[in-house]
Amino acid sequence: MVSFSSLIRSKAKCSDLLSCFLDLNELEVRIFYSLLDRGSATLDDIAESVSRDRSTVFRNLQKLVSLGLISKEMPSLEKGGRISVFVPSDIPAIKEIVSQRIDSLKRSMDSFLNEFEDRINVEMVIYGKPKTPPQVKSVKEL
Repeated sequence: MVSFSSLIRSKAKCSDLLSCFLDLNELEVRIFYSLLDRGSATLDDIAESVSRDRSTVFRNLQKLVSLGLISKEMPSLEKGGRISVFVPSDIPAIKEIVSQRIDSLKRSMDSFLNEFEDRINVEMVIYGKPKTPPQVKSVKEL
């Protein structure tokens, strides 16, 4: 996973942004880009393209679906039956998902900072640190 500090210090790629703010692992990013490249694909096609077993790919696809980065469609086959096909969301929708996540994180961090002094005092007690700094004696008092 890409750290926030490395994201802002370098020329980040879109995959870095997705990894950092949507908590995507390397395989999830590879699956996502495979779908972007293909436009749509079945589970078997995706598993083959990323050289992983179907169950591993399916778990990763579920996460991508839950985030809204891809969708699962079930078109009817000509000979009857249905097949699952995974389709990436369009780029503006993906950009909006990332933007909403960044806004949510900003609100969360703002809330955290508003409570910072109270939280740090609690943590000082937990970690055995004194609540008030020790009093330094002057040279005359020594």
